Amino acid sequence: MTVLGAAAILVGLAPASTSGPDYLSVVSSSAKAKQKNQARLSVTTKAAIPRHPDAFIKSNPVVGFGWVDVATSKGFVVTIHPVIGRDSHQNPRGWHAHRVTLSGGATAPNDFCLASIDASPTAGISIHGKTMRVNVRTSKLPVAPSAFDVTTGFTVQHDTACTSGLAVRVST
Repeated sequence: MTVLGAAAILVGLAPASTSGPDYLSVVSSSAKAKQKNQARLSVTTKAAIPRHPDAFIKSNPVVGFGWVDVATSKGFVVTIHPVIGRDSHQNPRGWHAHRVTLSGGATAPNDFCLASIDASPTAGISIHGKTMRVNVRTSKLPVAPSAFDVTTGFTVQHDTACTSGLAVRVST
């Protein structure tokens, strides 16, 4: 299933996804159980993923990659957000992980609402050119790795239609 198709199912309408830098355009991804209690998630994009904030990252509240289970609207995201400040003990100025819940109701051009940030688990994150790999305990994921059916690059934007005031805009 395509990222856009799954996003449409998630919110029940056609997504309003917008373009972003090529490093947010997902070419391939995976989410697999690595060992009994470990998982490896990966994403490969069209361009090298910056290790540190560039002009695009500095001009958006949150930039990231998300693995989402459409059936439960639960996601595991890796984000960077120098604009809104620190919220992670692991890597407060760089890429770090969150568990999230999504919902419908966002206003175009946003695709869905960020219903909640459920946790900020520790994860091993490595970036090599166009590929990001994430090692995390399976107990820190919102669902089993095999349940993730969508992986996408995204930004978080302000949206008064969302209860949280925050919406996710899928990047294509």
